[in-house]
Amino acid sequence: MPLILMVGLPSSGKTTRAREIQKFFTEQQHREVILISDNEIISNMNIDKNVLYLEMKKEKDLRSKLHSDALKSLTKENVVILDSGNFIKGFRYELYCSSKSLSTPKCLVVCDISTEKAWELNENRTEQEKYVRKTFNDLVMRYEEPNHSNRWDSPLINLQLDDTLPAEEIRKAIFEVAAPVPNQSTINAPLNSSSYLYDLDQKTQEVINSIIQLKKQGVEGENIELVDYEGKYLNKLDKSISLVQLAKSRKQFLSYAKSHVSITNDQTNIVNMFIQFLNKSVTC
Repeated sequence: MPLILMVGLPSSGKTTRAREIQKFFTEQQHREVILISDNEIISNMNIDKNVLYLEMKKEKDLRSKLHSDALKSLTKENVVILDSGNFIKGFRYELYCSSKSLSTPKCLVVCDISTEKAWELNENRTEQEKYVRKTFNDLVMRYEEPNHSNRWDSPLINLQLDDTLPAEEIRKAIFEVAAPVPNQSTINAPLNSSSYLYDLDQKTQEVINSIIQLKKQGVEGENIELVDYEGKYLNKLDKSISLVQLAKSRKQFLSYAKSHVSITNDQTNIVNMFIQFLNKSVTC
């Protein structure tokens, strides 16, 4: 049920600490622990992390995936550890709202070391694991240090490099507290979160681009399958539909989606509903 966010500079020991926490809850507390690692997700994305963190879209895709995987994994029985830098304050707030909407306790475990020491540790890594200096410096510059006085950064457990893991303190922080009570702002937060809005904007634009591609190819007729969307069809496609009409319909759908909680942040659902909307709102 609880969510543990690992926070810190690049190469500050977050993964090592996350595995220590996982081992404690698995072996001594006999709880199921789900460890979600940004390194694993980046590897599955088949991209060098030094490239990913310098490209805004790819980094947003990563945060969206981390957020989605964390929420899907939360149950009443397990412990979810999000092993990522979580260095952006807005992202931590987003996770706070999402976990609160599920009445799920959370805590931050901050790996607190100096920039110089983090770089030294980075230099001792394998070539595949290292950050290049440009990426490292960029992440350090963008790191927004947690503040325990902020409700989304509390409770906060601070760890120095040589500290023994305060396992019992972590356990108390997530299991000996009352579950947070959702309120209206946190219930709606996942719908209005930056990752959801980003997915909504991207997926609807991709559908529009697919239609434009078909029009450029001169494709016309009924039940036209969209490019890159196997099994997704437009009722009809002809020359009468204009780019202005497509843009107007997309704008209407975005407004609708943002105000209806029945729309989820599942990317497939966004695409399905947008295509249905287009089939009803315009004569393609």
